[in-house]
Amino acid sequence: MDTVQTPELQTLDTKLNSLSEILQVLDQDGGVIVHNMLSPQVVINLRKELAPASEDASVGSQSDNKNVNDFWGQQTKRFTRLAQRSQTFADEVLIHPTLIGIADALLKPSCASYWMNTGQMMIIMPGSTPQSMHRDADDWPGMCSPEAPLCQFSCMFALSDFTTKNGATRVVPGSHAWSDYSRQATDDEITQAVMPVGSGMIFLGNTLHSAGANKTVDEARYGMDLSYVLGWLTPEEAGCLSVTEDRAKTFTKQQQQLLGYRCYDASDLNGGRLWTVDYEDVPVGLHW
Repeated sequence: MDTVQTPELQTLDTKLNSLSEILQVLDQDGGVIVHNMLSPQVVINLRKELAPASEDASVGSQSDNKNVNDFWGQQTKRFTRLAQRSQTFADEVLIHPTLIGIADALLKPSCASYWMNTGQMMIIMPGSTPQSMHRDADDWPGMCSPEAPLCQFSCMFALSDFTTKNGATRVVPGSHAWSDYSRQATDDEITQAVMPVGSGMIFLGNTLHSAGANKTVDEARYGMDLSYVLGWLTPEEAGCLSVTEDRAKTFTKQQQQLLGYRCYDASDLNGGRLWTVDYEDVPVGLHW
């Protein structure tokens, strides 16, 4: 009897592998684990700055929609506004050079600029059940098909070790290249992104994945997701409402662009300008 081998995500390292090597694996598998995305000190700073929100957040959603509640996770804490809550997120994660390089390579061919889709803490508490498998591009149905250009990609950062027992993200390598996005993954096609703290699992918006089950008794899994989306699509998080105007003024132009404090300007590509104030770029319209 033949033994069925569970697929595994390839593992690279920012200290050893180039951006082109990361892009090559992403193209082939739809996802890749990259070690040393965040230094130990950056992880310490993130955990410290986000500790108040992590402690105050409740498990589960306040929505009345059953589908939202099931997707959220009854034993999962989620919160956003990370650029408001953490200077380290704004400086070390939002504009992470590896992710900006990937965004330039994969998203810029289809847009004049991209912006943050969401920056989100996902704390999977003990006793949680696995999330349903999905593609993040499902948020934009017209863009989630084998024929559509890539509209989004994400990085799930491990702010604690990700293990098979505490809810490491489940992934279906190669699912981004399926000809039929309606079919379900079989158990032997699913692997988990087991990785040490400071690593990141980078994956495309059309790659099947989900949060894993936390089967531990007392170990929370701390994950932080950052994703980017084409600048002419509506992002998941209302970035410019998540960050105050006074705080946004202290950010660089690149940070402001990603958070929605700059307009989408495709005039050099024979397109228009979107997300303006008095038909001006946001800082001009707001008289900064």
